[in-house]
Amino acid sequence: MPINAGYEFENAKRKYEEAQTPEAKLAALQEMYTTVPKHKGTENIRAELSKKIALMKREIEKQAEQKSKRGGGESLAVKKEGCAQIVLIGFPNSGKSTCLKNLTNADVEVSAFPFTTVKPQIGMMMIEGAKVQLVEVPALIEGSSQGKANGPQLLSVIRTADAVVLVLDADNAKNEFEILLKELEQAGIHLNRHRPKIIIKTGDTKGISIGGKQFLKIPQDELVEFLKNHGMHNASVIIEEEINNLAQVFEAQDERLVYQKAFAILNFKGNTPRPIDGIRFPTFPVSNEKEFGQLKPEFFGLLEMVRVYTKRPGQKPDTDSPLVLKKGSTIMDLAGHLHKDFAKYLKHAKLFGKNAKFEGQRIQQDYDLHDGDIVEIQS
Repeated sequence: MPINAGYEFENAKRKYEEAQTPEAKLAALQEMYTTVPKHKGTENIRAELSKKIALMKREIEKQAEQKSKRGGGESLAVKKEGCAQIVLIGFPNSGKSTCLKNLTNADVEVSAFPFTTVKPQIGMMMIEGAKVQLVEVPALIEGSSQGKANGPQLLSVIRTADAVVLVLDADNAKNEFEILLKELEQAGIHLNRHRPKIIIKTGDTKGISIGGKQFLKIPQDELVEFLKNHGMHNASVIIEEEINNLAQVFEAQDERLVYQKAFAILNFKGNTPRPIDGIRFPTFPVSNEKEFGQLKPEFFGLLEMVRVYTKRPGQKPDTDSPLVLKKGSTIMDLAGHLHKDFAKYLKHAKLFGKNAKFEGQRIQQDYDLHDGDIVEIQS
């Protein structure tokens, strides 16, 4: 029986045939599964695709295990320092080295020749006492995710970062943006997205139970068949946001994927900035070297963290060494960060500075900390 496959399936099949890495093959197989027509004539094809997906996942896991045992080659990994790590990525001569130098005063070579940077270059950006590590990743190119130009090692550096900044040549910004995004996504790195909110726990129940059905915008039978084809015959499914296709279910369960915040710098290299369409991220134009150095607040804002200053009763706050915590942290989190006994015996705290209604405002354990808060712990 013909499967009457459409363009999307055939395109995914072509990607699979052209893929050169197990990761790219896996992504193509998953795309084939989600785009194959759903009727009785394709049951065997869907089952075969599920089998291939499972085998490819095992192959990727096996290769990762062998690589960790074998080691080999010079590692490009960068040890994290400071409160967080942000990587600078881009094409050759996009301005990454200039950006790093002006934000951190790092001693890096800035050259008009492409591929000057062959190893990650590191600098420390200081902003109101907070230390943020910036890492310039050697240039990515089209095909990096397939192994070109030391791509896998460079992409592994990006995977472990806390955030990503794309440095784009304004004269070719849209093309560079699209290629970088494609290379990252093929390596399992997603920018300015989040993992689909669907939780699947196997073995918790007999059969398949689904919670949050109001968010399921595909036939329930398709989801159940998907789960069974992937060996999940007893599973509890909780859906917390709109699910429009099976690709979202694949993505939610793929532990290889990472999600990072990002923005783009448009480097006009001395020319007057102009609007550029097609960049789907927040963008910041620069036309000279000094303007790179003015982006420190934007870099810190990308991290979604807060700087909190502590003080002792009757003394001035230590404004040189803030504690840097995740947004949403509370007074209890702050106390635990200072010392476990502070959290254990914490009574309340006093708030000073720009965010206080008045100096010495009493706040409770569940108070959400804000950037710039000055706190005096009372225990």
